[in-house]
Amino acid sequence: MVKDCISSSILKDGSLIPAENVSVPTGAVVIYDVLRVMDGVPLFLEDHSRRFFNCFDLSGRERPFDESVFGNAVNMFISRYGVHEGNIRCVYSISTETQFLVYEIHHSYPTAEMYSQGVACGVFEGERANPNVKQEAAVKTNAYKKIAETGVYEVLLVDHEKNVTEGSKSNTFFVKDGTIVTAMAQDVLCGITRLQIIDLIKELQIPLEERKIGLSELKTFDAAFISGTSPKVLPIRNVEDIQFNVNNDVVKRLAQAYDKQIAEYIQKHKK
Repeated sequence: MVKDCISSSILKDGSLIPAENVSVPTGAVVIYDVLRVMDGVPLFLEDHSRRFFNCFDLSGRERPFDESVFGNAVNMFISRYGVHEGNIRCVYSISTETQFLVYEIHHSYPTAEMYSQGVACGVFEGERANPNVKQEAAVKTNAYKKIAETGVYEVLLVDHEKNVTEGSKSNTFFVKDGTIVTAMAQDVLCGITRLQIIDLIKELQIPLEERKIGLSELKTFDAAFISGTSPKVLPIRNVEDIQFNVNNDVVKRLAQAYDKQIAEYIQKHKK
């Protein structure tokens, strides 16, 4: 069985086969991406495809196939397996043999209460060796352990210089006096939602700063939010004992704009 797979079938190298007949070898190099499906449409598929192949470029590996193969495989799995709402994972594993897998994984989306009241976050000292390569890493596993132990929604990663970079499964943004502040692109895994959010920030003409954010600086911000495939734009209520305003106008405006963008994308790509 493939870890985290909840679908009874997996698309392996273009063929849909029983999940019980598929496995990822222990020790295999795994490059992956996760997409959200809404109303049968894989959100921002083109952006996910570009990021998937960019991981090969950044890690110095040869691209395994043409970009069209990625998109075709995603749409084939959605169509054949019948995914209407949920998250799907695309995995390229490298060991003695290679394989490209597409399957459904468990999803947990924020509740309406979380969006209105915000979520609690913690901090975790850890950093990815190559932040822009979406690859299985020990830091992610250890961060998830802390989330399970403490009961917070997310933990914010803190690097060796005591700078807050990103969440274990999200990107982070902070607001001060109407200006949005986020970590520099080279220091984080640039999520597709992050890219969409930054484009919207510029479109809405909201001031934006991309820079180092010291852990000690968090208490000076008015508001904060995380972004990601599952949470979209989700307000942070607190990071440990630091409280934030979950009704910040900038965060609300951005969340509404992102929801509108999703609705327009679905309408355009719905078959």
